[in-house]
Amino acid sequence: MPSWCPLLCRLAMLLCVWAPCQAQSDTELPPGTPIIQLRLAGDKRKHYEGRVEVYYNGEWGTVCDDDFSIHAANILCRELGFVEAVSWSPSSKYGKGEGRIWLDNVHCSGRERTLAQCKSNGFGVSDCKHSEDVGVVCNQRRIPGFKFISSFTNSVEQPLVRLRGGANTGDGRVEVLKNGEWGTVCDDSWNLKAASVVCRELGFGSAKEALAGGRLGQGMGPVHMNEVECSGFEKSLTECYFNRDALGCSHEEDAAVRCNVPAMGFQNKLRLSGGRNPFEGRVEVLAEKNDSLVWGTVCSDSWGTMEATVVCRQLGLGFASNAFQETWYWPGDVRADDVVMSGVRCSGTEMTLAQCLHHGKHLHCPRGGGRFAAGVSCSESAPDLVLNAQVVEHTTYLEDRPMYILQCANEEHCLSSSAATATPSSYRRLMRFSSQIHNNGQSDFRPRAAHNSWVWHDCHRHYHSMEVFTHYDLLSLNGTKVAEGHKASFCLEDTQCEEGTEKRYECANFGQQGITVGCWDTYRHDIDCQWIDVTDVVPGDYIFQVVINPNYEVAESDYTNNIMKCRCRYDGHLIWTYNCHIGERR
Repeated sequence: MPSWCPLLCRLAMLLCVWAPCQAQSDTELPPGTPIIQLRLAGDKRKHYEGRVEVYYNGEWGTVCDDDFSIHAANILCRELGFVEAVSWSPSSKYGKGEGRIWLDNVHCSGRERTLAQCKSNGFGVSDCKHSEDVGVVCNQRRIPGFKFISSFTNSVEQPLVRLRGGANTGDGRVEVLKNGEWGTVCDDSWNLKAASVVCRELGFGSAKEALAGGRLGQGMGPVHMNEVECSGFEKSLTECYFNRDALGCSHEEDAAVRCNVPAMGFQNKLRLSGGRNPFEGRVEVLAEKNDSLVWGTVCSDSWGTMEATVVCRQLGLGFASNAFQETWYWPGDVRADDVVMSGVRCSGTEMTLAQCLHHGKHLHCPRGGGRFAAGVSCSESAPDLVLNAQVVEHTTYLEDRPMYILQCANEEHCLSSSAATATPSSYRRLMRFSSQIHNNGQSDFRPRAAHNSWVWHDCHRHYHSMEVFTHYDLLSLNGTKVAEGHKASFCLEDTQCEEGTEKRYECANFGQQGITVGCWDTYRHDIDCQWIDVTDVVPGDYIFQVVINPNYEVAESDYTNNIMKCRCRYDGHLIWTYNCHIGERR
């Protein structure tokens, strides 16, 4: 017998083990099969070994070693994408886990498609301790084209992939939705093959760059995927092999992509004119007028950051840094009063200015064009503010405060309207909390107003660099506002920074204000206006909402993470906030 025959025979036997399971991978599991996810965790050296952990009912737990066998280990390893198990170990060889022990007395025949189909005491039914946590070592060879059956294809909430923080269409930090929570991808082993899978999944061409090191900004929340390896032919990033254990990965290692996007000719219908460099100027649009195409200006009424964002994106010039409503200092190639577009309203997600709402043939520009033609300046980078939801959740409490020491706050409109008729000896009930605002972007967050135009508030004896920096709202469960507050940025500074990042902004002595990349600004719960006045609110269940930079005064790379929502319960004496999370505005 040739020497290579045993090797082929062994491979054939392995194929016979997993091929039937793989052939069914595109079909759903039998109805009633519990939906679980698996990972190998604990004190380990390789990604194919570790303590067995199961994600079920929103919580990670372990598996007891009672009655565990090599059959169960094989099912588990194949479910993780490996061809088979090499061995299994009892008695918490990879360290003791935490939380629930989800499975005990697991009996597998070896033909099951997921560990959830094996017989056991039932989920959460166990008399084991974590000293009995089971571990496995899998064969490091992976099943070609493997799909994570139980984790993804049969889940009610299938993972989605999105891009965030990119300046142009097809650019961004890669984020994956898993277990109802968006998370990032670690850049270990990140390459063009994986990036191309992401780009095609989102409807673009192949990837032109696979970016590492948080190049397009740092995300928040969990790191869902690590050591991603794709063949390049997968339909979704979730079909690629990856290590579920992201220990050692931080958001400084968030992976990103730049996709090849088909040329649509959008840049030929818009231009910037008169600026000092190609990144700024008066906006000029190619439009039809009197049956011919002519260049003209855009009316600047209601012109703002969202409109400027679309212009910069359409021209491939990155992010908007400023939106100008006066451009008399930028002589253009056409007469400034030749207005061809008015009433422009953009959401900020459009690919072209023409896709934004605007007046049709009947233009309306009361101030005329001329000096009031719209203009923009663009930048290759932008800040990205994100609120730390946990800090808010952990610091919320009620305080009853007498009206006579709230006069300054009342002058700055930080109390509800009923405070106007309140007597000095009466009390206001305040829902207090701290807020910690991080800059996860690629450039510093700076107030739009120049230093010399900040507004002095004599009562509090400080300057406001932004009159409205955050909105605080208490909403009913159907979204109706029942109480509100706001915070001006009287002191926008670097309270703390990540290791290796130096503070640049400090409010003392009328200093420069801002938040450096990698730093955060903390507004403590005990300062004025860091509250919602709930004096008139009746007991019940509510939604607590915080929105940063609500008026889009300063351009950011991502506004969808500027909002935080919490569930809130008020019984008339105490208040609880829970389930705080960052999410899109609705």
